[in-house]
Amino acid sequence: MHELKQYIQNYKQINIATTWLLLAAALVLLLPTTALSVSGLELWVTEYRGYISIIVISGIAYFIALLLVQAGQSVLEKQSETDMMKKITKMVKIMNTSEQAVIREFIFQKKDIISLPLEVASVANLIEHCILVPALNSQEIIGTGSKIKLCINIKARALLDHKALGFPAGKMTEQQAQTLKAARPSFAKEFYVRH
Repeated sequence: MHELKQYIQNYKQINIATTWLLLAAALVLLLPTTALSVSGLELWVTEYRGYISIIVISGIAYFIALLLVQAGQSVLEKQSETDMMKKITKMVKIMNTSEQAVIREFIFQKKDIISLPLEVASVANLIEHCILVPALNSQEIIGTGSKIKLCINIKARALLDHKALGFPAGKMTEQQAQTLKAARPSFAKEFYVRH
């Protein structure tokens, strides 16, 4: 859909010109001969009726093609959206403890955007399954490994409840809190040492 909107913006003048040409040609073809004889166009229209008809047919075909492209892109976008939601839902159901720990970091650090290392398998898995997405299209390189600023996909947020993130039901005991702290990824522990 974005590509079609971009196309329409790029070719706005062509679309306007095609619309006016189509309307003018259709009007000339549909006007009664008496109106054409008054304006002196009757002979011209009679002589070039075939060309004018081709202009009308081409204009109609152009706009039908635009509609078909738009409909096709709409179907593809819906299919892509459905596939992404299936991928997210499946991943939320089968997340392991290290993947849950990565998502919990957003809660522990109380941040929407966190720089996470790409070489960590759990982070790579969450990106691959569309749960984490790049934030602001920015990437930073720190040391030998690369980190990228990520945020939780807005489509995944509704599925990431306490159960999915491995939080205990009800009020957390001190032992459960210690267990969750111990399960934090090593890069998160480094964050708290530095800050």
